[in-house]
Amino acid sequence: MVLLEQKEVFSKPNLVTLLSPIRDRDYLRSLVNPTSTAPDAGVGVIDNPFFFVAGHYPGGLLTPSAPEDRTYLVWFGSPAGTTNEKPQFSIFYAKVHPDQYKPGAPASQWLDPPVLLVSYDQISRDVVNWADNVFTAAGYTPSSPGVINVPSNVYVTNYGYTNFAGAPSTVTLNFTGTPELKQLHMIYDMLDDTVLMYFSIMVPNWNPATKAQYVYKFPVSLLKSQQSVNQYAVSGLTPTTTSTPPPNDKPYFLGWLKFDSTVEQTIGNALGTIVVTTLQMQSAPQFAISFDWYKLGGSMGYKPSNGFLPAIYVGNPLYMVPIDYPHGDSLMAIAFADIHKNPAQPQTYYQPIITGYGFAMPAFAALPENLESCPSSYNGYSYYCIPILGFAGQLDTFDLGLNIDKFGSIVPGESFGIHGAYAIPITLPPRPDWGGISSMRMKMLYVAPIFHQFQGYGGLSFAWTRDSVEIPYYPEMGTCRPYLTTLPDGKLKVTMGGYYADNYIDGIAIYMDKSVISPKGKTLVTVPSLIFGQTSPGGSYYVIAGANGSNVVRHGVVAYTFGKKYARVYINLNAGNATFVNIYTRYRSRTAPDLQQMYGNSPNPNNTATYFPSVERNFGTLAYATDYSYSMPFATSYPRTSKFRVDGQVLWVLINGGNGPVWVELEGD
Repeated sequence: MVLLEQKEVFSKPNLVTLLSPIRDRDYLRSLVNPTSTAPDAGVGVIDNPFFFVAGHYPGGLLTPSAPEDRTYLVWFGSPAGTTNEKPQFSIFYAKVHPDQYKPGAPASQWLDPPVLLVSYDQISRDVVNWADNVFTAAGYTPSSPGVINVPSNVYVTNYGYTNFAGAPSTVTLNFTGTPELKQLHMIYDMLDDTVLMYFSIMVPNWNPATKAQYVYKFPVSLLKSQQSVNQYAVSGLTPTTTSTPPPNDKPYFLGWLKFDSTVEQTIGNALGTIVVTTLQMQSAPQFAISFDWYKLGGSMGYKPSNGFLPAIYVGNPLYMVPIDYPHGDSLMAIAFADIHKNPAQPQTYYQPIITGYGFAMPAFAALPENLESCPSSYNGYSYYCIPILGFAGQLDTFDLGLNIDKFGSIVPGESFGIHGAYAIPITLPPRPDWGGISSMRMKMLYVAPIFHQFQGYGGLSFAWTRDSVEIPYYPEMGTCRPYLTTLPDGKLKVTMGGYYADNYIDGIAIYMDKSVISPKGKTLVTVPSLIFGQTSPGGSYYVIAGANGSNVVRHGVVAYTFGKKYARVYINLNAGNATFVNIYTRYRSRTAPDLQQMYGNSPNPNNTATYFPSVERNFGTLAYATDYSYSMPFATSYPRTSKFRVDGQVLWVLINGGNGPVWVELEGD
C-alpha cells in the first residue's frame, strides 16, 4: 500500500502545458471575434498566461447579488506565421471551468472558446491618440500623429520628464509603429465592478524618455458577454480626468501610468542624469501592480469600504548610464492609497508622522481613524507627510545584483513564511556587457515597509534571493513572466511562458512546494533604498541618501532585515581607501539614528533635493573602515565587512565613500 501511494505521488506532474500552439491549434483558431491583425488566438506564439478572477458579486460593492464564478485565463497570442523573434502580441481571454480542469488536459476541455480582448493595432491607435491629446494640451503640437518634438529639459504636465543622458536639445517622441506587449497585470475594482488592465509596451522608435506603462478600464460585463475593447474603440478620456472615477459603462483607454509630481520631481532633482540614463519613470516596461492585500494605509481609511482601492506597485523606473536596453537595473516600490478615482495617476499613500520627538507614539498620535488624508496639522499637533516608497538604482553593477527582465504577480508573503512583506517572482538575465551569461532564470523579490514600531512607516524596502529559486529542472526550457497562483485546482503553481531555443513559446504551469517561494533557508540581498524626508510640515521634500562620491546620490541609509539574523555589508566597486561605514543593528538609542530624526532637516547645499546624515566615526553597533596598502586611491574589488548579528527589524548603514550602492547580504532564520 505504501509503494502504491509513493507511485501516485511521483506521477503527479511538475510541469504541465496550459496552452500550446501545437496541441491546441484548433482551439486557438476558434477565436470568437477575429480581426485582420488577430486572426487567431496564438497559433504562432503563446506567452504570459495567468488566471484572473474578475470578482464574485455582480455589481461589485454597489449592488451585489448572488455570487458567480468569474475565473478567466488571460494570455498573449501572436498569429500563425510569427515567432518570438518578432511577435505581434494581442491579448486574449477565455472563461475557465475549474471543475473540468485537469493538469495537462487540452484547452478545449476546460476553457470556453478564446476571445480577443484587445489587438495590438487598437493599442497603438489609443496610445497615439492619447499622446497627441496630452502634448497638445501642454502646448506641444505633434508634427504628425504620435510624433512630438519637445525640449529635453522640461517636465510636461500629465506626462513627466523628457530628459535623458546624452539627449539632444530637442527630443523626438515617436509613439507610432507596431507595439510589442511586455507586461500585463489586471486588478478587479469592486467599487464599480470593473477591471483595471495595466500593461506595458515597447514601440519601434522607443528612446529613454518614451512612456511604456499604460492602463485600460472596462466593465466585467465585457468579459461575460465575450466582447473586446476593439468593438468600442474608445481611445481615452481627456488628460485632466483626475478627481472622479472614469465611467464604468464601456472600455476606456486612460493613458500612461504616472506617479504624482512630488514623487517624480523629488527623485528627478536628487538623481539627475549623472547616475541614471533617464528621469522618465515609466519608460521601462518592467513593472507589477496589485491590490494592496495588507492595506498599508488602512488606519488612514484607504480601504474599499471608504471608496478607496489601495494598491502596491513595484517596477523598474530608470536605466543606468550608459546602456539603454529594456532590461532594468533599478527598483521602485510605492504604496498607492487609491487607484479607483484615477487609475492612470494614482493617489500616493502619505503617512503622517508627528513632529514631536521622543516619546510620542504611535506616529499618528492624536489623529482619528479613517481621516482619509494626511494633515500637516491637526488638533494642535504638527505632522510630516511621508510618501511610502523606496527607490534603488544601479542594481546590476555588482556580482550579487540583478537586471530585471520581467516581473510576475505580487502576493502576500504570509503563506510563504515571510510576514509583513510581499512576494514577487521575477525573471532576469545578467548584464552581458558586465561579463554575465545571459540566461533566463527565476528569483524571488520581497517588498516590506521600513517600520519603526513606535513612529510609523518611513518607506519601502526590498530584498531578493541571491541564488535562483529551485524550480523543477528543465534545461531545455527558459522561463518568462511568472505568476503565482493556486487557481484553478487549489494547488500552488507558477504560470509563465516556456521559452525554447528556436523562439518557440507556449503557456505552461510549474507545480511547486511553497518552500520554493519562502525566504527560509535562503540568502537574501538588499540595498538600502532611498526614502523621503520633509523639511517641515507642509514643506518641500528631499531624498534621504548616503553621501558618497561628490555628493552624488547612489544609495539610501536604511534597510529592512526581512527576518534574517545575520548581515554582511559590501561596498561597491571603487570604494575609497579610507571609506568608513557606521552600522546600527538595532532600534534607536541615544546615539543611533531613527526615521524621525531624518525628517525636518535642511537639504544638502550641494544638492538641495537630498539630505545626507552625518557619519559619526565613534558610534553605532559596528564600525568598519577599508584599508588598502600601497596608497591605492580606490579598491578594485568589493570590500566587505565580516558577518554580524542583526538585532532588529531595520539596519542603518551610513557610509562616507564608494562609487555605487551599498549591498547587504542577509542570512540565518
